[in-house]
Amino acid sequence: MITRRGWEAVAGSLGALLLGLLTLNPVIELVAVAAFGFVASEMLVAGLRLRRLTPDRFVVERAPGSRRLPQDAHVEVVVEVRYPDGPGLQAEIYDILPSSFDLLQGTPSVSTWLAPGAKVRLVYKVCPRVRGAFVLGPTVVVAEDALGLVRRVLLLDRGRPLMIVPSSVMGRLGKLGVALFTRMQAGLSIRRRGFGTEFRALRGYQPSDDIRHVAWKRSTIDNLVVREFEQESRQDFLLVLDLSAPMEAGLWGRSALDTSVEAAGLLASLIARGGEDQVGLLTYAGRVHQFIRPGRGSRHFRRIADNLALAELRPGRCELPTLFLDTTRRLRLGTHLFVFSAANGSLEQLPSAHANLRAHGHRPYLFLPDLAGFYPGAPDQGVTRAYEWAQEDELRRFHRKLNAARTQGIPTFTFDRRGASDRVIFAYTQIRGWGSAR
Repeated sequence: MITRRGWEAVAGSLGALLLGLLTLNPVIELVAVAAFGFVASEMLVAGLRLRRLTPDRFVVERAPGSRRLPQDAHVEVVVEVRYPDGPGLQAEIYDILPSSFDLLQGTPSVSTWLAPGAKVRLVYKVCPRVRGAFVLGPTVVVAEDALGLVRRVLLLDRGRPLMIVPSSVMGRLGKLGVALFTRMQAGLSIRRRGFGTEFRALRGYQPSDDIRHVAWKRSTIDNLVVREFEQESRQDFLLVLDLSAPMEAGLWGRSALDTSVEAAGLLASLIARGGEDQVGLLTYAGRVHQFIRPGRGSRHFRRIADNLALAELRPGRCELPTLFLDTTRRLRLGTHLFVFSAANGSLEQLPSAHANLRAHGHRPYLFLPDLAGFYPGAPDQGVTRAYEWAQEDELRRFHRKLNAARTQGIPTFTFDRRGASDRVIFAYTQIRGWGSAR
């Protein structure tokens, strides 16, 4: 491969040759011919020598490390490149760094003269800015001749694959053990009141209670009484993520979808560390893109963590009535649905879809992003009025969806760019303590 300097040398010598022909100056002509001959011969010899240079001439050793890391982790990369034998050459050795990683310390590249037996060591530290699947590397060697006229690029390895998961998935709670051995896990009560099989007591009727549990013989027209049961310890949870376009609201890496993934990862982490409840995942945008049935175990949890890390926008709308109907068809047992959705689209069929969902024993909890709250204020005073007008329009749509969901008795929690983790913990604590959240 001819470098830019090589093309400039060829162009310069040809220009001098043309100048000599136009001026009929034998000195310029002689110098131009000599220069062109030298450049051409140097490029030919260097090209033939570099062509024999192959990746197997180098030995690359990359320090091992975890392939699944939280988003706030600092990743230290150590790469050693050895050049056992061969002709000496000028080379630049570097690791390809993804644009979504910030370089914190060291350098991923070095330019040096490689003599036979030379060793080059790259040590640097980076931090990922967003979740997803990435590759640190591969290691590249760019070899040049002494004059920099010809270059050869070699890929030495495949790099280090990394899965960057939300920080909440790799929580700092530690392993809590199997929840059956204790009545308290992470401050959340295992034994709770709710609907189950063991009778507990009678209490007054609440709007969120199932009508089938009304004690009609003990009730009067003015005072309905329901039977309260001891709820079984094991419960099923389903994380539902809206992947439609409105969830892109916000800054890069802190959009409504990113915040939802972080909160969903926190809930999955709490459930996994409890060791008793089951958790699944469903992603939706126009249709169900992925469905992982609620389950338990480290392998199941890793699958959910990886899919949360890879969640990205998909074409299509996320209408709550259609989402509820599609979810009902896939679930067998009574499940708590944690739905993170912008709820764009028509809500006319929401009452019937919600009633059908509840009739099958499922309980939805809607986490609705305040899309207007995901953007900072307008930096320019000249566009403040336009920004405020757009924000007011978005707020009207937000409150319309919020009122429609709460009118149907769906517990709805709102969040903005500050996050939804506290809402998720509150709802989960309510469910663990009382069987449902309000």
